[in-house]
Amino acid sequence: MESCSRTIMPCAACRLLRRRCTKDCLFIPYFPPAEPERFAAVHRIFGASNISKMLQQEVPVDHRGDAVTSLVYEATARLQEPVYGCVALIASLQKQVFRLQSELDEVLAENATLRAQLSVALSLIASCQSFPFAENSNQESNHQLQPSECGNSDNSDIMLQYYQVTDSYTEIANMFL
Repeated sequence: MESCSRTIMPCAACRLLRRRCTKDCLFIPYFPPAEPERFAAVHRIFGASNISKMLQQEVPVDHRGDAVTSLVYEATARLQEPVYGCVALIASLQKQVFRLQSELDEVLAENATLRAQLSVALSLIASCQSFPFAENSNQESNHQLQPSECGNSDNSDIMLQYYQVTDSYTEIANMFL
């Protein structure tokens, strides 16, 4: 019997507590020998006897792995942030989500504004193209409309704005593609 117990590699808990690890050790499935820092953190924050009592009495067998993972996470967070623990990390992540949501709302609003401007510019171009303007007889029939060719200077300004809006819209569209 003694030779069998010596071949068992002690779990991280038994190694840290300097006791003999047996086959039926409560900690061996959750604190393998290769990860001693997990048990060290949990032991420092909660204590080995409290962990043992909780695993044996309060947590069902099928939920023990999740409970140990949660304890390790909380203990690690408590060691990094002694006052708030994982609550500080959760609050930080919530602030980041709120900030990113605000940025997304701003970008979507800008996108809607640019789309509206583009729609207005396209409708103005369509109406500008219906104005009669003089073409030289040597120009091709598929002539592109130039800003100076619309009936007045207001339409020329609109055309310039159209080109600026389409350039901006193209840049934004390329960012998302």
